[in-house]
Formats: sequence, structure tokens, C-alpha cells
Amino acid sequence: MPVTTVGIAGITGRLARLITHHLLALSPTLTIKGYCRDLSTATSYPTLKNITITQGDPYDPTALRHFVSGCDVVICGFFGDPRLMTEGQKLLIEACEAEGVKRYVAGDWTLNYDKLQYGEHPQKDCQKRVKEFLQEDGRKVKGVHMLIGIFYETLWSDYFGVFRPGEGEGVVMRYWGTGEEVWEGLSYDDAARYSANVALDEEAVGVVTFLGDRKSTKQLAAEFEEVYGVAPRLDCLGTVEELQTKMETTREKEPQNIFAWLADNYQTYIMNGQTYVPTKLDNGRYPDVKPLTFKEFLQNHKVEELNGLYAKAAADL
Repeated sequence: MPVTTVGIAGITGRLARLITHHLLALSPTLTIKGYCRDLSTATSYPTLKNITITQGDPYDPTALRHFVSGCDVVICGFFGDPRLMTEGQKLLIEACEAEGVKRYVAGDWTLNYDKLQYGEHPQKDCQKRVKEFLQEDGRKVKGVHMLIGIFYETLWSDYFGVFRPGEGEGVVMRYWGTGEEVWEGLSYDDAARYSANVALDEEAVGVVTFLGDRKSTKQLAAEFEEVYGVAPRLDCLGTVEELQTKMETTREKEPQNIFAWLADNYQTYIMNGQTYVPTKLDNGRYPDVKPLTFKEFLQNHKVEELNGLYAKAAADL
């Protein structure tokens, strides 16, 4: 039976809005049921008879069951603290189980957290717990887990600290290690395109992996020069081991101030190769999706836009 109804929890989030857009592009008559905490944040959605958005608490089992009722697949677009990403998802999964939903697309879209031990990257512990919860004996709803490396928009963001557009010092790209360590990634829009295809594909279950490109910092700097005609200055900040020590020291001193160490936590476990995605990609399952390479992504944007793309990823929908 084809997928006719898709539920999207956290439908007003950045990625969820993009997924909704691409679902309707693929299947204009698809029924979409959205769920959010505050309906006032859903005003950007077009008024269509096949989109219904309800307001509710992510910890309300009755409201969650009503939301997922009749859905063939539910996509978790939650983005928040560990309680929401663990407890909130577990309650949503239990609602899916109770209402006979066949598949649940977990709130992942990230690097390969299966290779992490608990506590190495605290923000990924939630995803590990949710995956284990979906794999418990007797579970009927099937989990779907999308691995995409890092979002291009995140890599080029001011927050992540790799790229500095220059203010008197010229364009700078900073790295830990040798500069040959590889970044794996995908753009927000391409992640949403693949997500929409996965949602409509009844055979898509378990781990699915998609990438647009794999490039080192030095390769990215060379492509930056090709696109913009400006050669970034490459700054080595130290070894990967020194990055890990810096991150762990800061995390130990300020465990609640996650933005003081989160970017370093990501970079540590990407640069040491521990969280690279499986080599066998699933891009070929959906040949109509042509993901942007890093270079093509740069060609689509002005230099001065790059730092702000992370915040703007779905703002124009």
C-alpha cells in the first residue's frame, strides 16, 4: 500500500519545514499531519486542505496518539534539550506503536553515532538511546535513522569556527590536525529531499546513509579559491589530540554551557575518523535527487552569506 498520510512532529522546525515542502512536491495530494507546541509558529505554512497542524505538548501521550492516528509514517522533527530528544521521542514512538504506525523516522540527520561510546559526545547519547528503544524485542513500529555527516550550513557557520570570512585579516579557514582530515556532509535542502523520499518509500527502514560530498579542509580551501577567486589563509590550531583535551577540559568545567564545547565535541569525533558514515551510501535509491557537492554549494552562495546560512536554512519557505 502506498504511503498516503505522513505525520511530522515538530513541523515548524527548520528541517521539518523543508521536508514538508519536498513531500508536497513529490506527492501533492499527500495528507500531512503536523504537531507543534505553538500554532502561532506555523503561520508560514500554505493553507491547503491536505495539511492539518495541531498544537500539543510533546509529553502528552493522549495528544500524541491523536496526532499519529491514521499515519503510515511519522517523522520526528524535534530539536531541543536531551529530555525532549529522549523522553519526547520515546513517548512519540509509544504513541505510534499504540496507533499502528508502521515506520518512525527518528530525529537524527547526523554523523555515525553508532561508533560513539556513551558520554563521548553527550548530544548523541539521546539518539543512541532512541535507536535502542526502537530495537527492543516486540517493537512493531520500524525505526528509520538517517546519517548525513554534517550539514554544509553548519560547517560554514560562524558558530562552528572553521570558516572566518575576514574582517581586516582576510578570509581564514581553521583546522585541527593536518588539514587532510575529511568532512562528510549534505546540505539542509538535500537532506530534506532525501527525507521526503524515505518517508514515501515503504521499504526504507533501519539506517539509511546519504552524502553530497567528502572533502578535507585543504581541499575545501582550494575549492573556495576556485569559486570566489580568493585564497583562504589556512590556520592550524593544533593536533586532534589537543582539540580533544581542550574540549574535555571545557566540558568538565562548564557542563551546562554546551555551546562552549559542543562545536569542539563534533570536530573531535569527526577529525579522528570515529564517526564517519558507512561507505555504502543509499543515494542510488533515489536517483532523482542530485545532491550538491561542497563546491556546488559554494557556487550557489555569496561569500558574505556563508556564515549566516545555518540560521537561514528554511527561513524563506
